[in-house]
Amino acid sequence: MVFFVSVCYADESLYKGSKLYQKQKFNEAAETFQQVQNQNPDDPVVNYNLASSYYKAGDYAKALEFYDNALKNSKDNNFKSAVLYNMGNCCYRKQDNDKAMQYYKEALKLNSSDMAAKHNVEFLQSDQSKQQQQQQNNKDNKDNKDDKNNQQNQQNQQNQQNNKDNKDNDNKDKDKNKDNKDNKDNKDNQNNDKQDKNDKNNDDKNQQDKDKNGNDKNDNDKNQNKDKQDNGQDKQDDKNKQKQNKNQHLLDYFDKQDKQNQGKAKDYVPVKANKKGKNW
Repeated sequence: MVFFVSVCYADESLYKGSKLYQKQKFNEAAETFQQVQNQNPDDPVVNYNLASSYYKAGDYAKALEFYDNALKNSKDNNFKSAVLYNMGNCCYRKQDNDKAMQYYKEALKLNSSDMAAKHNVEFLQSDQSKQQQQQQNNKDNKDNKDDKNNQQNQQNQQNQQNNKDNKDNDNKDKDKNKDNKDNKDNKDNQNNDKQDKNDKNNDDKNQQDKDKNGNDKNDNDKNQNKDKQDNGQDKQDDKNKQKQNKNQHLLDYFDKQDKQNQGKAKDYVPVKANKKGKNW
């Protein structure tokens, strides 16, 4: 609710503005009152009516400007209380509740019986409590949400750490298994190397034994060949000796035969050939 002061001025423009305001033609009323205010800038009633026209037209900044002019140029507390009340309404429309509360309280100081100003103060206080409670609830909800997010983040971090630890443990197990496998492979390789070495040693030994046996056999073969050669030589010697003996015997025989033949030759008289014919 905005108080409007109607004063009977002889000025035609002021009368016209009042009629336009009553017909709720607030923009036209403001234009008309502006003409009057230009001629009477310090008149509190003219400034008040002009401010009220701007308020009804929705121009709250302009309304506050001319309400302030009216307040400065008046000494009537009831009039000033009405101006302060309307200024509180402008601030409330501009959603500046703190400033509106200030104007309503100043209006009550000048006129404690102003029930409209008292009601607005109580309304703003209740609304302010609700807003504070809502803000606190929002803060609590935000804190709870933050706590929940923090808990979730901590849980996620813990899960990530657990996953990392599990992965590290898996890697350690894999490394351990790999080391065990490598150790086993190394051990198997060592055993294989040892076995290969033993096999090689056995092969070398067997080869040595074989070579030795071969050498022994060769020696035996050589000895046998030598024995055979010796036996053959002995046989040949015996044979040669027998042959020599035989030859000697034959020589002796022939020697004896020659001697006998020589003895006979002395007694032999050659036969003369008969040239006349055969001798038989």
